[in-house]
Amino acid sequence: MSLDVAYLALGELEKLLSQYDEKLKGIEDTWKAFTDSATRTKSNWDADLPKIKVRIDQLKNVVESLKREQEVLLAKRELGLISDKDYQALSAELQKKIEEYQDKLDSLTRKVAEIEARILYLWARALTREYLSKFDLVELEKKIEDAKSAGRIDDETYAKIKQEIDIMKHTWELLSRLSPSGTA
Repeated sequence: MSLDVAYLALGELEKLLSQYDEKLKGIEDTWKAFTDSATRTKSNWDADLPKIKVRIDQLKNVVESLKREQEVLLAKRELGLISDKDYQALSAELQKKIEEYQDKLDSLTRKVAEIEARILYLWARALTREYLSKFDLVELEKKIEDAKSAGRIDDETYAKIKQEIDIMKHTWELLSRLSPSGTA
């Protein structure tokens, strides 16, 4: 092979490899933006979830209050304190409110569950070796078990954190097998 051919081949190879280097850099930058955004969104969701649950509980209390109001109305009718006609009208109005609020509550509860599932899915996909290396997952799992045993956290919180730790552990194992030259 002549030096001219070798020089041409070398130039083409360097150009091709440079193109892939640029493409990979773009993908890595996009991936970093995704992981940062997913992690930040999960953190914000975890901070806002207690407020969301309080609002959901308030809506549940409104529905329960309306149901109790309907029971009181029935008792008044049975005691003869209101007429059947008045009872029917007031009861129908209360039932309409109950159904309206129950429908809104059901819709919002489904939306919360959907959003939480989407956030967990994206967060799980965004986990990196760098992020996971900040945690001692075995120690974290022990702490959550201790907190549960001591009654410091409820069943729902325990299940949520336990699920997240399991996701982190499985992701760590997978990334350990797949990571090229220790990067993820």
